[in-house]
Amino acid sequence: MAQKSLKKNATYNFIKAFLNLAFPVISFPYASRVLMPDGIGKVNFVNSFIDYFVLLAGLGIGTYAAREAARIRDNKKVLDVFSHQILTINVLSTALSYAILGIAFLLSPKLHSYKALLAISATKILFSTAGMNWLYTAEEEYRYVTIRSAVFQAISLVFLFTFVKGPEDYVWYALMGVLSNVGSNICNFFYARRFITIRLTRNIELKNHLRPILIFFGMACATKVHSALDSVMLGFMLDDSAVGYYSAAQKIKNLVSQMITAITGTLMPRSSWYLERNDVKGYQQMVQKAGNVACFFSLPAAIGIMAIARPLIVLFSGNAYLPALPSMLVLAPSVITISLSSYLTNVILTPHRLERFSLQAQIVGSVLNILLNTFFIPVWGVFGASLATMIVELTIMVVLMIHAREFLKGSKLLDSFLQAFVGSLAMVAVVSLVLASIDNAFLEIIAGTLSGATTYAIIMLLMQNQSACMVLSMLKKRLHT
Repeated sequence: MAQKSLKKNATYNFIKAFLNLAFPVISFPYASRVLMPDGIGKVNFVNSFIDYFVLLAGLGIGTYAAREAARIRDNKKVLDVFSHQILTINVLSTALSYAILGIAFLLSPKLHSYKALLAISATKILFSTAGMNWLYTAEEEYRYVTIRSAVFQAISLVFLFTFVKGPEDYVWYALMGVLSNVGSNICNFFYARRFITIRLTRNIELKNHLRPILIFFGMACATKVHSALDSVMLGFMLDDSAVGYYSAAQKIKNLVSQMITAITGTLMPRSSWYLERNDVKGYQQMVQKAGNVACFFSLPAAIGIMAIARPLIVLFSGNAYLPALPSMLVLAPSVITISLSSYLTNVILTPHRLERFSLQAQIVGSVLNILLNTFFIPVWGVFGASLATMIVELTIMVVLMIHAREFLKGSKLLDSFLQAFVGSLAMVAVVSLVLASIDNAFLEIIAGTLSGATTYAIIMLLMQNQSACMVLSMLKKRLHT
């Protein structure tokens, strides 16, 4: 099988992440103004709750299956057998997830008032299994995934503007959010026949798959605890408006970090492929480039968010969400820690089958998150939940770096970080001067982004930064074709 271009893979995944950014940039400002913090809070509370059951149904299969399928993708017969086993295990875990959700609904009176939202959001459990996204990651089918996502996001936007007209339409907003997910996964199910035959099997060889699946499941559970538990705890300990404010700050931060991790996320299958073939040189080059990319994008993104935080909230969510500003400021640096954690996990630990160290880091983060939220939320409310998240993300990154330190030798990660830090300082100085004379949220964002990006690019090119030179080279090739 001819190997797909890593640059094209990263480009497609970046475009997909950009579309994932553009979609809420268009939809969330409209929805947040129409539904207000209470309506947004209801939907985000239910989605955060259901995400735990999506997680249980997924059972850690996604990352494990993507890694293992990437190693055997050139042998279609072996891939077929593996896919049948994984799909069967996934169907069983999905049935278990629905059963536990039913019990949770019966035992929790608070959930009864969210009956319609729960019914809508719960469809994600089934269709996430049917979507088999791990197969497309293993096959590096980023072009298909990008096009598919764009089509269903466009359909969802039409749905939003057609049906969400007032504060009482939060159920329609929840349905819009599910529409893109369900439609994409239905397409995945049928398109998968290009690569495998789809059927269940009695011979699932559970002993071979169970241990690594449970390790990845543990990682996913721990990740979900510290990424979604904040909203759930705010919903139970405070109110729906608090969840709405927190969601506004989190959404902006998550959109930016997802664009960066989308690039490093494409490298896990290829890293596994290199290691399976003992291509040490190819793998080491990838480690160095990926580390540089993570630093090159994450530092200016985090500092840039802090520089234009207020206009971002005003334009993105509206003046009603300005209480979220302190939370956004404290959450912004986690773009750096999340990006580096993704790099350490996807490019180093997981390809080397050292995911147990990632699990340890996530467990430490989850326990710390619960403890900090328990003490911080009653005292500082939404800001306390944000501060807890920032501390947790930093802790996870440090733990991962300790475990990956042997593989980081020769990666020049510190040099990349320092270059990006210097460029970011120059960037924020220019942005501050530019914004001093502007008093319009939209113009502040445009002027701040353009002046900041230009300054950063110039500084990084002057320092001969690897990623900056690579981007410039790609642009030159595009202009000459």
